[in-house]
Order: sequence, then C-alpha cells, then structure tokens
Amino acid sequence: MKDEDRLIDEEKLKIMDVLKGLFGSSDSFDDLKRMRNYKPIPLKWKGDIEYEVQYQSSQIEGEGHRVLNVVTNKYSERVIVYRLYYDDDQDDININLRIRIITDKGVMLPDPNIYLHVFQEDQHIQIADIRIEGAHVNRGYGSIVMNEILKLAHQLGIKFIDGWISGVDWGHIERSAHFYRKFGFDVELNEGSGKILWLNEELGATRKEFEQLLKTDPFEIS
Repeated sequence: MKDEDRLIDEEKLKIMDVLKGLFGSSDSFDDLKRMRNYKPIPLKWKGDIEYEVQYQSSQIEGEGHRVLNVVTNKYSERVIVYRLYYDDDQDDININLRIRIITDKGVMLPDPNIYLHVFQEDQHIQIADIRIEGAHVNRGYGSIVMNEILKLAHQLGIKFIDGWISGVDWGHIERSAHFYRKFGFDVELNEGSGKILWLNEELGATRKEFEQLLKTDPFEIS
C-alpha cells in the first residue's frame, strides 16, 4: 500500500468516527467500512513486529491517548489495547477502547472499537458496543478486550457491568453466550435478544442490589 493510500484510508476512518460521534451509530457508516477491502499497512521495518509495536504505541500516546496493554495472541500477533482521550468532560463517562493488531503482514485496519458508558456514582458500567467484525472474529481479540474491561472495572471500583446481546448476533447466540459466561457474566436469553450482567463479588455486589438500582434510575441504565 502506498503512503498516499494509507493516509487516505486513515483519514476516512477518522471522518467516519467524527460523523458517528455527531449523529450516532448507523449501519451506513459500517457499510462504508465494509465496502473497502482494507489491506494491512506495511511494517516500518520488514519482519520486525516488535519495532512496529513500539512505533505504533508511540504514535498512539503522541496523539494524547493511552496504551493500556500489549498482548500476544495464539497467532503470534501483537495486540495493542488503547483508550481514546479527547480532553473533555466525557472522557470518564463515555469510554472508547480500541485495539491495534500487528502481524508479520503489517498493521491491520480498521481498529476494532469498544464503547463503554460509566455511571460512576452507581458503580456501574454499561457495555454499549463491542465491535469486532469480519476477519477479526474468532481470533481471541474479544477475550483480550474483556480482560481490559474487567481490569478497568476493578480500578474504578465498579460493582455492576451490564449490556445486551443484540438481534444481529442471534445467528451465533450460543457462541456469544459462552463468551460472556466464560468471564463470569450471567446471560439471560429471550427471543431475539439477550441481557448480560457481571457482579463484582469482591465488592459484595448482588443481583438484588442491581435490580433495585434499575428501579430507582430506570432511564439511566436502560
């Protein structure tokens, strides 16, 4: 991939992220991503993945974001988990995690996204979206991300994590349910949808307490 093409691809992703921030999630934005067959960005030094990890981490930190962890998966890929920061009052409320995947073929595009909403006063995190799609599925990235979410929950003193298994995931619902249960979530499946709930037992969290929270502030958590 030429440098000019790489820059164009990166700019398109940035523009789509800005538009999604302004207008919310839309299938049309996802379609734009899928329409282009993204090719890996070549490594700065051929065959040197470790140098690329250092370079990409430096780039991420240089843009004001924060690298949370660097993990090697079973495919010998290096996965950088990082958190976006925008220096505004929403940074601790709307958390956007991303992962950058580096292989011997190059840096994979686009970076999968994870969106969390934090209700700090209620010691509660809601998983708004884990967007790992296409060729990124079934390569262990979800587990890497979930470990970071749970680590973040412990750091923030979070008692509850909840979210939804959406209808679009229903074709592989058992796989999704197994994934969440592996990390200690309770999974409640209904026709066409599902709910997930994680209780921080170290802080004495109970389902009854969470249900009471729903009653006292239903709009905040729905």
